[in-house]
Amino acid sequence: MVTETLPGTAFASSVEWANAPAQNAPSISGPLPGPRSAELFEKTQKYQYGSYFQVVNALPVAFTHGEGVTLVDADGNRFLDFSQGHMVAALGHGHPRVTEAIATQASRLLNVRDFPTDVRVALMERLAAITPADLNVFQFFNTGTEATEAALRVARAVTGNHEFLSFTGDYHGRTTGAIATGMGNAATGPKPSGFLSVPAAFCYRCEYKMTYPSCEMHCTDFAERLMLANSHGKLAGIIVEPITNGSGARVYPDEFLPRLREIADRNNMLLIFDEFATFGRTGTWFATEHYDVVPDAVIIGKMLGNGMPISVLCVREGLKDALQQTQPSTTNGGQPGACAAALAVLDTIENENLLEHVRVTGDACLERLERIRDDHPSVGDARGKGLLLALDFVTDKESRTPNLKAGQLFYKNCLERGLVVSGGGNVTRVCPPIVTSKETAMKGYEIVEDAIAAMERELGYP
Repeated sequence: MVTETLPGTAFASSVEWANAPAQNAPSISGPLPGPRSAELFEKTQKYQYGSYFQVVNALPVAFTHGEGVTLVDADGNRFLDFSQGHMVAALGHGHPRVTEAIATQASRLLNVRDFPTDVRVALMERLAAITPADLNVFQFFNTGTEATEAALRVARAVTGNHEFLSFTGDYHGRTTGAIATGMGNAATGPKPSGFLSVPAAFCYRCEYKMTYPSCEMHCTDFAERLMLANSHGKLAGIIVEPITNGSGARVYPDEFLPRLREIADRNNMLLIFDEFATFGRTGTWFATEHYDVVPDAVIIGKMLGNGMPISVLCVREGLKDALQQTQPSTTNGGQPGACAAALAVLDTIENENLLEHVRVTGDACLERLERIRDDHPSVGDARGKGLLLALDFVTDKESRTPNLKAGQLFYKNCLERGLVVSGGGNVTRVCPPIVTSKETAMKGYEIVEDAIAAMERELGYP
């Protein structure tokens, strides 16, 4: 680990800086939510109703600030944060180098729309140095949804077609095209024509009731057959998360992504990877590097800005004319403040060798979660790669039936004990920031195990 002193701190590295506040966390002074959090939630509800993550409403803690791998609420309670705004503030809250970069840029220039800037050029040069193969033509946006829509437009422009294959369990955003690549509901309405979603190679709970490897990757063969059976001869692209986020760190067999590359090539389609959650979090810059597959386009974001909204569509050089056809202009995408934050994030990860830290710490974390799985009847699966990790709660290990109530109660139990995780369903993500020390991670997982034990007692597990 490089020992370059961070500005404004006496700590030698991001790991030391980020974990110092964790020595006094968690620290919960009374029942949650505290009075100030309850007041803020009540005022919020006056103007904003509904939440994608209904568990927020179940225990509405109002956070006011963060320090490294911790969060502090309006009542002064301190929490360990294994959520980071759903894998966004991966370098920790208030990282000095990122904060300094944003502040410096804010005093210079914040918006010139599409005009070139020195900081945007610097970021593109840094990205071109780490993207696989020739994925070094970029367009900047604010959110993953925007980047998803842009990638779909590129596929349409390249092929002249409009049909897309995607996978159930993946999440690519909440605009019309992005929703069409996932699962909608009554509010989102019917999918536009040309979108087909099929089960991916989720071997723990195989939709085809088959077993890997004797299945011989039946799911990919079936996906291609079904795609062709539903096609009107207008195939455009395949979009997939190499390792899932919203459905909880599903890691596929090594053959899965290469098979998708073959399907795309065989049918003259673009292969699009959604690496919003995997970028920098699995021990490599891109999860695709684990599988030696190069997509035609990839979207990244989340931790790239460490909290500043920024997303990037990266396309292969040969597709740059198609990118131009899509008229990829945005008002705020890739503006100087976001680019400055992203540069600080990339520099910190590289200078401090944090990808290696992710690999080592991630292996220890997954091993700990697997022990928890083995010791608790409610935990059917513990999975992930690097520091993208999740627990899958079941009614019993034999049937592997998802247990939504167990996941919801586990989330609440963790929060009451001072640990913030990403829950909402039977699958809960338990992802430490990438600067988390092994000691802090193990402290968090002690809370995880205690929260599971309490949940199992309440629900009557044997």
